[in-house]
Amino acid sequence: MNYREIRQYNSGKQGDQRRAFQIDRDRLIYSAYFRRLAQVTQVVSASEGNVFHNRLTHSLKVAQVARRLAERLQELNNSNSNLINKYGGLDPDVVEAAAIAHDLGHPPFGHIAEKELDQLARSHGLSDGFEGNAQTFRILTLLEPHRPQYPGLDLTRATLNATLKYPWFCERDNGNTQSKKRSKKYSIYDQDRKAFEFVREVSATGLQNYQQSLEASIMDFADDVTYSVHDLEDFYFAGLIPLETIINNEDEFEKFLNDWVKTISDNKLKEQINESKQKISLKNLLNLYSNKKGDNPGSIEQIAYIKSVSSNLIQNYVQSVSLKEDYGEHGYLERPIKIEIELKFLQRIVWKYVILNPRLATQQYGQRKIIKTLFDVYKEAVETNQVNLIPAHFLQHGSLERLLTTGDQKHQKVRIAVDIVASFSEMEAILMFRRFTGIDHGSVMDYIV
Repeated sequence: MNYREIRQYNSGKQGDQRRAFQIDRDRLIYSAYFRRLAQVTQVVSASEGNVFHNRLTHSLKVAQVARRLAERLQELNNSNSNLINKYGGLDPDVVEAAAIAHDLGHPPFGHIAEKELDQLARSHGLSDGFEGNAQTFRILTLLEPHRPQYPGLDLTRATLNATLKYPWFCERDNGNTQSKKRSKKYSIYDQDRKAFEFVREVSATGLQNYQQSLEASIMDFADDVTYSVHDLEDFYFAGLIPLETIINNEDEFEKFLNDWVKTISDNKLKEQINESKQKISLKNLLNLYSNKKGDNPGSIEQIAYIKSVSSNLIQNYVQSVSLKEDYGEHGYLERPIKIEIELKFLQRIVWKYVILNPRLATQQYGQRKIIKTLFDVYKEAVETNQVNLIPAHFLQHGSLERLLTTGDQKHQKVRIAVDIVASFSEMEAILMFRRFTGIDHGSVMDYIV
């Protein structure tokens, strides 16, 4: 057994025919934190029903794209296995498991709650605040209950490594590009340093600081592709994105591009977007979505056509990626600049017409209020040992006592309050908010975690 299959604890079952990485995947699929993603926002509230993606359906699609990309790269490089070995190995099961896990740390209500929890955590003394990717690592190595003998899911080093999109701690913003990036996006809290040191044992992994594993880079790209294409598809079907207007009105298209370019700090990227050849390419990308046959909006024919466009785009993006010798901006993956611009372009359309929509802003105001109220309640409950208010799974197997055994107690208690709020589905968060504020006292028969 090499380092890629080492677990922190020897917890395998006798006679289990599964490989270690397959066990990782299966544990994630059956985990409570994965199930809750069905009621966690992707862009708009999960309560909107099956019109839009939620975090669970998004994660499943990322897993599918990531696995296919891993299989393709593995097949292409069979004749050059030394290159893959140099990177530390490539296994589709590891990539798929990491993709399933990559969004576990997202709190209820999505990015608006992430910002609110970050602000609350920092204002109460946690210098590394809250970050969804770091919360994912904390769940995998500490919070998800699996066996009383150990915290977390006891995944292999390889799978844990593959979940680290930003394999560093939160850094102070010193004004340079790298420190700005590492102050906003990071995959480990300081309180979880011991788990990170197990995963990144230098003698075992050979990975330098700040570097993704190859499998993490594949998962990261699959995530970009999936939400770029499928979010646009969702909101186009829902009538929130006026693609026909952008396609058919040259002034609207130019205005959109100009407004987008103003938000970009990378001068080289600005120049590339403004090139006439690139503009034509982006216009052609949008033209793929145009209703050339005149099919009625919402008809089976139109839906089938748009889905075929999405499928072809994803296939094209997957086939565009290759491995390269040296580590770069996208790890060991070579991502053509044309593809990078297209993905950012699709993401920007969703940002302008959906995320900046005033109707979403008013909804988010109430969501922030829910998060703050719950944080205040659970912070007080932890500090005063009101265990009857704390969710059951934080009390099982001595979990709360375990969380409070190391480090600064004040900061540990703040982190636990954050953990509790972030662990809720959106319906659970709303239910608990109504109870704590007296809006709806509920029933003793209500389901409460």
